[in-house]
Amino acid sequence: MKIKSFLGFFLIVFVGCVPSQRIQKIQYSGYAVGQVKQVDSSYIKMLSTYADSVNKTMGEFLVENETDLNKETPNSPLGNFLTDAYLWAAKTKMDSRAEIAFMNHGGVRINRLGKGPIKRGMIYEVMPFDNVLVLVEVKGNILKDYLDRIAFEGGGGGVAGVSMRIEEKKAVDILINGEPIDLSRTYYMVNSDYQVDGGGGFTAFKKLTQNRSGYLQRDAIIDYCRSNNLAGKKINTEPKIRIRK
Repeated sequence: MKIKSFLGFFLIVFVGCVPSQRIQKIQYSGYAVGQVKQVDSSYIKMLSTYADSVNKTMGEFLVENETDLNKETPNSPLGNFLTDAYLWAAKTKMDSRAEIAFMNHGGVRINRLGKGPIKRGMIYEVMPFDNVLVLVEVKGNILKDYLDRIAFEGGGGGVAGVSMRIEEKKAVDILINGEPIDLSRTYYMVNSDYQVDGGGGFTAFKKLTQNRSGYLQRDAIIDYCRSNNLAGKKINTEPKIRIRK
């Protein structure tokens, strides 16, 4: 996944400008960090200006969450919440034909989104990466291969518009919006650019027809939360289990 870093850019430029050298030895030492007893007040004053603004932004209330959302397998309430957001965002802002969505399990960066107010900063914790939504036209046979990979490697995760059962590390009883999967039909899938570009090792999406929106996954989640709040709704993923073993 992509995290922009000025330091990384500096190192690339620096390394490119010096003669190559062979590393002979690597050493490291551990140092205990004790309590800081004195801090330069000038730094505190300088940072406080930014801290007030950041805290106000990250503390923005988005929507009320009715229940704990945990990162689990095979069925992931937290992952399902995220994919619901992606599918909603794709349908309303990209292409109304969007019908299924996925969230790679390893990309969910916290294990629990607790019951109560959801604030902007929490969404940054869940999704700290600048990945974008991509709409892909995918044939049912390729989609089946992808679901088999999810079943074999991750054992489940967040999905929207899909239900299935995992049996002997294979995806079986696959339903797409309540209908059995059609291996010859084209489906409109929403996923991250990380997954579409082969992240995790599945490369079959790379050559398919795509709509790259530039719409950050994180922004899609935030917009979804705001939309629910404006409609007087709370976050509560459907009780029906989407993936089971």
